[in-house]
Amino acid sequence: MMKFYVIVVIIILFVEVEASQLRSFNNPLNGKSIDIFFVVDESNSKITNINFERLKTALKSIATELNPVGGSPCFGVYFFGATSSVRSIAPFPTCSITLLNTYLGQIQRAMAQPNPSSLVSALTSIESSCSISCRSNAPRVTIVFSHDPAPSAELAIRQLENNSGMTMMVVGIGSKATETIVEQLASYPPQYYAIHVASELELISTAQPIASFASNVPRLLGINQPLHTPSTSSAAYYTVQLNLLPYTKMNNKIIMFASNCPSCKVFGSLTEPNPVSDNTNQNANMRPFFAYSGYPNSKYYFRVPQNASRLFVSVLSNGMSGVYFVFDVFDLPALMTM
Repeated sequence: MMKFYVIVVIIILFVEVEASQLRSFNNPLNGKSIDIFFVVDESNSKITNINFERLKTALKSIATELNPVGGSPCFGVYFFGATSSVRSIAPFPTCSITLLNTYLGQIQRAMAQPNPSSLVSALTSIESSCSISCRSNAPRVTIVFSHDPAPSAELAIRQLENNSGMTMMVVGIGSKATETIVEQLASYPPQYYAIHVASELELISTAQPIASFASNVPRLLGINQPLHTPSTSSAAYYTVQLNLLPYTKMNNKIIMFASNCPSCKVFGSLTEPNPVSDNTNQNANMRPFFAYSGYPNSKYYFRVPQNASRLFVSVLSNGMSGVYFVFDVFDLPALMTM
């Protein structure tokens, strides 16, 4: 779990992050695109008027970081915990940063109502919106901001991950948002997606690293769904992820990753969302094969354990054009008898 420490000396604000900060949109396959949802707990007992405004400022700062030149982020913003129904502040997809800031600027703190809406209700709204409007070629990320995230939402979170290919980041604010709960709710690996800050003021100062981790969530590929990239840059990492949950509930699996770039290096990890040579060993289980045209291709094999959630795979490109990636999965075959 990432922790952010703030030391104020006169007017200097220094932020230490317990994880290497990635440059935003470091993965060329993401194309500076992201479908991202902000989910905010606005329970009146947990947030003051001034902190409500600071929270809005933090959301604007994160959104700005996710909108570089040439970027195409789409946002959805939902508030829960005060009114009886979830407040849709910015309907998904809101793909204009100017319009998003207008929505956030207009929103006021809501008065408490009986039977306030829950995180589960907000996640249900996100799943519905994403099923209609999420883009197939963009990573999908939801960031929850809460002083007291509810453990009872874990089932809904895992469902959103599995059904929508969503990566869940959970930002716990203050002492009541314990490390145990925040890590329990965030997507795996929690050292990247479970975040704790002491206050809304500290949240503003950590907008850049939060946006960086969100922007570098790899796009999701399905089994036997080829991905084609017309051109690649030499020495750049092209990273994808595979949702393993439908396949690893009962036993171990063999995952095959194939590419038509025989001299590209491949790195795979269950714990590093962006596996590179600095944090992951190169996959040595490569087998060449020949396509019908005779062009040499490569297959790489990963044995993943039962209940593994995601496999992250990076290809270190050599600058080749017309590169294809594809995943397949199969069981270990039964042992033959003599």
